[in-house]
Amino acid sequence: MSGLENIVTLNALASGTVNVHVDKAPSATLSSATTARIAGTVTLSGSFNVSPSGTPIKNTSVKILWEASVTLSGNTITIFGETVPDELAATNFVAECVYDGAAWVVNILPDFAGTGIIAGKLLGTDSISTTKIIDDAVTNAKLANITRGSVKVGGASDAPTDLDAKTSGNILVGDGTDIASVAVSGDATLSSAGALTIANSAVTTAKIDDAAVTAAKLDNDANRVQVVIPVSFESAGEIGAVDYKICFPCTIEAIHGTVTKTFTSTGTHVFKDNGGTVLTGSQIDMSSALLLGNIVSSTPTANNTFVAGDVIRIETSVSGGVGGKSSVTLCMLKS
Repeated sequence: MSGLENIVTLNALASGTVNVHVDKAPSATLSSATTARIAGTVTLSGSFNVSPSGTPIKNTSVKILWEASVTLSGNTITIFGETVPDELAATNFVAECVYDGAAWVVNILPDFAGTGIIAGKLLGTDSISTTKIIDDAVTNAKLANITRGSVKVGGASDAPTDLDAKTSGNILVGDGTDIASVAVSGDATLSSAGALTIANSAVTTAKIDDAAVTAAKLDNDANRVQVVIPVSFESAGEIGAVDYKICFPCTIEAIHGTVTKTFTSTGTHVFKDNGGTVLTGSQIDMSSALLLGNIVSSTPTANNTFVAGDVIRIETSVSGGVGGKSSVTLCMLKS
């Protein structure tokens, strides 16, 4: 071929077809190339085709220089029957078209800047292997959407499966093969806020460790005991101070004295703690005016707490002649 290659400029259309002349026969050694330049800026309203016009012979070669900027708007571009990838519609590229004697073989090459050659439509199905993906390159945005409240777990044949995990109060539990979203049941329930509630009457004796129930865990009434101490004012030898050992930690809440034999004069009961300090508000006085069975009570308000091994002292005295008996009841709350 002599001289410069002749380039024909054709304008891109919003829809329709432009024709490229292909009648030129090849020489003995190399086919003379027909070159067409497609230019212009358009938005397609229909399909746009660049088609051969005339009768080619085998090895007829046509080069299409794409310099147009086209907005597809859902339409397509074809060059000699080959669909142009959407990604290249607004970029420069070269389409080399060779007639093999039966049909046109079209190769779409990268644009003049070398960009845009690797586009979605040029990638084969399942063509991206694991080794071609950079570590940590798959972001959440690249993952397929899953239903809100679901998690991905391994399913049958180890295939990833979306598991609905959002049921209120449910937890994820493994059964040795799969994982399931199940409600907490039996002796406890779980709220959606994470609060675990033990069912009434669910804690049996077998579930309580030996020696685990302390006095603090019992209702106050279950911790209350009473001790009855007989006191005599019948003779001088029976009147004075007597100590009584406390066997467990406690607080003396109340003291009741019952007349079991009428008094000749006033009999006084004074109660002291382990250190010899009077229990505030604990004194009981029984006068000769009290009848058999009458009760005199007091409520200690201080110095009334004891530990195991302490003693409580009862000091008795009379205002006159000896005579009379009482029964002292100590109301105690274990601590």
